[in-house]
Amino acid sequence: MTRQLPDCARCARTVGKPGRVLCARCHWAAAHAPIRRPCPNCGKTRVLDTATGRCRTCSHVCTSCGNVVLFKDRDTCKDCRRHARDAIGRLPCPRCGKLRQLHQPTGWCGSCSHPGRTPRPDTTCINCGKVLWLFASGYCRRCHDASPQRVRTRAANLTTQLEHPPLWLDPLAEYLIARYHPGRAYALFCALATVLTGVRTPRPQAILDRIAQPWQRRALQDFFASHRLALPADDDEQHAADRRQRRLDAVPEPLRPAAAAFAQNMLDGRRRARIAGTKPRSHHTVDARLDAVRDFANFLTRHRAKNDWALANRDDVEAFLATRNTKAPPLTGLKQFFGFAARRKLILIDPTRDMNVAQPFGFRGPTLSLDQQRQLFHRWTTQPNLHPHETFVGLAALLHGATTTEICTLTIDHIDTQRHSVRLGRRPQPTPLDPWTWTALANCMTHRESLRTTNPHLLITRMTRGTTAAPSTGYVKHTLDPVGLQPRILRSSRLLDLVTAIDPKLVAATYGMTREAVVAYLADRIDPVRVDELVKLQPTPRT
Repeated sequence: MTRQLPDCARCARTVGKPGRVLCARCHWAAAHAPIRRPCPNCGKTRVLDTATGRCRTCSHVCTSCGNVVLFKDRDTCKDCRRHARDAIGRLPCPRCGKLRQLHQPTGWCGSCSHPGRTPRPDTTCINCGKVLWLFASGYCRRCHDASPQRVRTRAANLTTQLEHPPLWLDPLAEYLIARYHPGRAYALFCALATVLTGVRTPRPQAILDRIAQPWQRRALQDFFASHRLALPADDDEQHAADRRQRRLDAVPEPLRPAAAAFAQNMLDGRRRARIAGTKPRSHHTVDARLDAVRDFANFLTRHRAKNDWALANRDDVEAFLATRNTKAPPLTGLKQFFGFAARRKLILIDPTRDMNVAQPFGFRGPTLSLDQQRQLFHRWTTQPNLHPHETFVGLAALLHGATTTEICTLTIDHIDTQRHSVRLGRRPQPTPLDPWTWTALANCMTHRESLRTTNPHLLITRMTRGTTAAPSTGYVKHTLDPVGLQPRILRSSRLLDLVTAIDPKLVAATYGMTREAVVAYLADRIDPVRVDELVKLQPTPRT
């Protein structure tokens, strides 16, 4: 029986061996063909060079810059060849010193050989007096950008363009000139022109809502509040609302509605306390309670696999408190939350009932030793290259026990230059300053004058330079980052030394503190008999 052999799939010759699709010659060529892989440089499937790990085209690179050279007879790319060709004949210009082609008639480069027309002698800037090409209104470009008249002209033009211009445009121009660079004030008027165009009766609040830039909105807000055109914005309330929302967003979704209801209940309690004239919860207290609820909710979902507040029991609370370094603040927040949830019928049994954390009476915060205090005092009194804010904050907290709030709210009106004293916070009497602290305060005054600001506070930041707001407490705390401390540690060290050295009642009267706060620094430090005597002096509450 005759058997027909197939043809080769590559060259169409007869395949001599059954079971193959290639002839003998094509089979040998396919078996000994070089391995092709994708080139890491161009991505094409090629035979890679063993020395470079790339294809043959990508392996031929420029000896100067390393780019691929397409011509085999060249060792440099076209850019390097052009730079080498242009560099021939270049010499340093005798006038400007740059490496350029020199012109034969002058011996200088092209820019120096043809500098352009010389300004006329009578075209001098009316501000700086330089003979320059003037930009506008007799000013050079630099003086024109820094001219306050530019802002007044823009305000007058805006008044002419508007059909019903507001009466506060000219006062706004003078207000911005005294607080901002004319360039920024001009930009604010440009944004204001876009907002006021086509509006018949522009209201200040509507204008603030349509201004996009935060610093422009803040400048207009301060102007409207100072001229009684709008109520001042409560930034503290807005920041507190943002912090509460961030904490609620961190609570798992199934447990979030109860946490949001608890937060709203605490806000309602603040409002009722204000109406009744009692002391409401501070924002710090509300944040601490929400922190405890947020952390416990994450603990339930991650470690206990529970997505309902009704499933929480005493063991879960104890296990959660075991993971915390301080157990009293989280337990207080959980007790208030579960009490609220039990009243709202969200849970049947309060898991925190009869749970208490024993706390020893007395101050337990970190303090500094005398050697550490001496080192800090030596740093802030002998090193002149430090920032004046760091020196003043450190000395005020270390020597005078100033709080962060007292330093933030210190204004120029509270400084008595004749008696070298300042009025800090709610202290009943002015605080006399020692020579080192007064020198640090004088340096802060000099730094403040260099900023040319109208902000009445002593410490001026980049954000509060053009406003009347006080610096944030976070800024005051971060001023001591170079020494790795916080002002409260310095204040605690100072109060602890004073309470243990002199009569605590005098300390309370001097610093405007309550006697309970002073007794906390005295407990576990001196004879307990003195503590008992101070406790007996406390007034008995009225029934």
